Amino acid sequence: MRRKNISTALLSLILTAIQMVNAQQAETCVANHNAPPVNAYYWPPDTNVKVYFKRDVFTVDQRTILLAAMKTWSDSASDTGAGITFSYAGEVDALADCRGCLTVTRREVYKDDRKHYAFFNPLRQASDGLLLSAWIDFDFATTKAKALQGFMAHELGHGMGLWDCTSCKKHKTVMNGFSGINNDNGLVAPSECDLEVVRQVYQLQRRVDKNIRVVKK
Repeated sequence: MRRKNISTALLSLILTAIQMVNAQQAETCVANHNAPPVNAYYWPPDTNVKVYFKRDVFTVDQRTILLAAMKTWSDSASDTGAGITFSYAGEVDALADCRGCLTVTRREVYKDDRKHYAFFNPLRQASDGLLLSAWIDFDFATTKAKALQGFMAHELGHGMGLWDCTSCKKHKTVMNGFSGINNDNGLVAPSECDLEVVRQVYQLQRRVDKNIRVVKK
């Protein structure tokens, strides 16, 4: 019995040591290294973004892929403190200009701009720069499942306050660049450092909002 207790204690010490090593080796998020820089615009805290797909430009399977990318960001809403969720709102014939609305469509992106394969575009912004409505353009040629999901997660990241990070190490951020019009960047969901930057963005925004409410009283 005593030998068993010693073994249990030894195992406990080993596990504790491993946890300490892992904690020490935990990656620190550094902008432009393994974390993206901050964007100039993003959705207001606690917004349920209503996402519309342009009619007849996405197949059923492609819509499912886009919804999966939306879910990865919605699932992070409480962890980041942003409170931003994305919900599918149906198909439209034109850009939806309502408050908290995002339209996803296609056009000849690469043909018009040889450096990009997709774009996140603010449609309307508040006086403080916060997004009121926006749209995303995907190139018609982006059809592979993983590429489309990666592009969608990346473009949604812009609306969460993240900017592109071409200098970041590969596979460290969903905001990495893409090597081709139908190629993913290795990630289809935000990384831990992506979520940490979003957390910082929205912590600051909530403090700003709180100070504005105090001043108005």
